[in-house]
Amino acid sequence: MKTTIVGLAGHVDHGKTSLIRALNGFDGDQTREEKRRGLTMDLSFTLMDHEEKRIFLVDVPGHEKFVKHYLAGVFGFDVLLLIVAANEGICKQSIEHLELAHLAGVKNVILVLTKCDLVEPHEASVVEKDIIGLLERIGLESLFSAHVGRHDPSSYERLKHKLFSSDLPQRPEEPYFRYYIDRSFSKDGYGTVVTGTVLGGSLKTKDKIYIPQLKTSAAIRTIHSGLQQVSTAQSNERIALNLSGVKAHDLKRGDILCSPNFLRGFLHVDVMITPLKGVILKHQTEATLYIGSARHNVVLKIVSEHEGYAIAIFESTTAIYAMYREKFILRDAQGTIGGGEILNPIADPMKRKQKNDFLLLLQQKQLSEAFTMLMNIHKKGFGLIGAYQRFGMDHSAALELASVIPDSYLDHDEKVLYPSSTLEMLKEYIRAIYKKNRRALLSKNSLHLRFTWASINLCQEILIQLEFKNEVVFTDGLYRSIDCDIEDIQQYVEDSLYAILEIQGWEPQAPYVIYESLDLDRIHGDNSMKRLCSAGKVIRLAHNLFISAPHLSLTILYLRGIIAKYGFVDIELAKVQTGLSRKYLIAYLEHLDRFEDIRSEGTRRSLKTV
Repeated sequence: MKTTIVGLAGHVDHGKTSLIRALNGFDGDQTREEKRRGLTMDLSFTLMDHEEKRIFLVDVPGHEKFVKHYLAGVFGFDVLLLIVAANEGICKQSIEHLELAHLAGVKNVILVLTKCDLVEPHEASVVEKDIIGLLERIGLESLFSAHVGRHDPSSYERLKHKLFSSDLPQRPEEPYFRYYIDRSFSKDGYGTVVTGTVLGGSLKTKDKIYIPQLKTSAAIRTIHSGLQQVSTAQSNERIALNLSGVKAHDLKRGDILCSPNFLRGFLHVDVMITPLKGVILKHQTEATLYIGSARHNVVLKIVSEHEGYAIAIFESTTAIYAMYREKFILRDAQGTIGGGEILNPIADPMKRKQKNDFLLLLQQKQLSEAFTMLMNIHKKGFGLIGAYQRFGMDHSAALELASVIPDSYLDHDEKVLYPSSTLEMLKEYIRAIYKKNRRALLSKNSLHLRFTWASINLCQEILIQLEFKNEVVFTDGLYRSIDCDIEDIQQYVEDSLYAILEIQGWEPQAPYVIYESLDLDRIHGDNSMKRLCSAGKVIRLAHNLFISAPHLSLTILYLRGIIAKYGFVDIELAKVQTGLSRKYLIAYLEHLDRFEDIRSEGTRRSLKTV
């Protein structure tokens, strides 16, 4: 089913709510206060279906005091349905609604003149012509116009037919699930319920979704579209979600539901802002940022000014979860300052000129050059996992673009891009290891453990390049320097491990620490330690506690000596006598339990009486 979200706009009392009631019988003014005042105060939602088309209608407050509620809905509109009373014409609040819709990215308008039965037809036509001219000046396109009157029921049927017969535009779909909450409440028998618009991806019952603001997940119990329960929801649908795993009072308008590992929030985002005509942008201006259904208090910091727009930074008091090229509106106490697009939703460490150059590349959609800049800034790996949030491209497109960037190495598996200078840097690190220890035995895994920022594939690539230059030799799964004098690697590793354990006595280090001191690959170290244990030369007492067999025997004899002297041994007494930590003593006392003549009573060990 093709769905379109049509948002209503217009001055208070021009008939937005009445129009919806005439089209489908739904009364959007449902709260007691709205009915008492006869005034729409918040967003309301309803729909109309016809064959394979569904139109979601979003009613908004017309009063200037409630413009913040209008802003919570306008970013989700595909089309704006402008209601103007023919007997009054265009009014101030209608113009503001149009300007805000344009700033929010809405391009198309349907004009509906209401109360046409109160004026002569030619008067309505004059009003229509004036409004069409206004739309063109603002930058909006009129799809069609309709005239309706309260005493002409057929006029509403003609409008409904026109709505369903027209090819109404839709926003481009996003591949990943994203959903701004515009209402959150608790309902008896259901629990937590939220409403909003699916901006991208799809959703089905029992799916897990992520709430980045809370750093937690929730499960989808049920999905409602209109008044019906459905099993799935698609992009561009207005839906209500019944969530489990989260309380309604923990959620608020402006929070986002999304696919896991998709969106990150930042206190700084970089933007392109276009001020309204007559507005002068000022550095350090405090304002309110409207994006989706969210609001953030921000400080505007201008980076550079250009003809008709400025490159700037928003410093926010709360994390902003934004997308590349996502529209926003900026307002202060005096009204609307302007609108614009998010250029860089992910904070990057850059100097002022570097940032300006980078943001201009993004503004001009020169993404290959932007990739190159980020690669050189993030020398220890520029991750492409967040490519959709950062650039609006999926992983395959990001990998394709990254693969042709010169002087770089792309790890397709980990989706990380490295500059060539980083490869040279890693080579120097490896050379330094071999210079310090010519018997170092390295692998891609041991290098990755040492240099965690270097992916395993990058480490392997570097070792292969060094082997090609005859700087290292690959033997038995390990890379050793050409100056290495080891003849039998397996025997060397076993002898080295055993020698260190003999030196360390009853206080041996964890194996991985020993491996690192030998510049030894962990997998080969573990295999050698297993062989030593199988030969009985080394005893494993705990997960990371290995001791040479002779030193274990001496340790047990020492503990028996304490028992002979004091009649018992426990952790506290053994600690005083040996100076060892609890980690070692617990393992040694538990090993004592293996002997038939040892009695164990809690933490105390003593000799059994005959």
